Amino acid sequence: MKAVHSMAYAMGAIFILGETSRRGLDYFSINATTMLEDYGSGLLLLLAAAACTAKMANASLYLAGSWGYAAGGMFVPFFAHLEAYLRGNTFRPDHPIEDVNSIIVKGIIWGICLVFFIASLRNNVRSQESGS
Repeated sequence: MKAVHSMAYAMGAIFILGETSRRGLDYFSINATTMLEDYGSGLLLLLAAAACTAKMANASLYLAGSWGYAAGGMFVPFFAHLEAYLRGNTFRPDHPIEDVNSIIVKGIIWGICLVFFIASLRNNVRSQESGS
């Protein structure tokens, strides 16, 4: 549980700071949805991690929910960009298909979120089985 908790702080900051440094705040006027999606993931992860630090009763559920939201939020950006690259078609002008590094980073972030989502679910099952 400690790793899931600690990584929620790290990934929460990465979502918020990474999106801001990558696009800048001016990107809100171009595509607010993608910005809000990443900021939402970051905020939920930070709030869930803070709930764990405060030892709130439902903190492990908050962690599972926030990791699930983050994994779901990264699904389309990663796989849509990967599909565009594999097909050789640019679907969005702000996602050039030649930017393979961006596809790799999105895949890594999605994978991390998925792994920690599964880990947080397993922790919840174990804690329910032990009665705590």
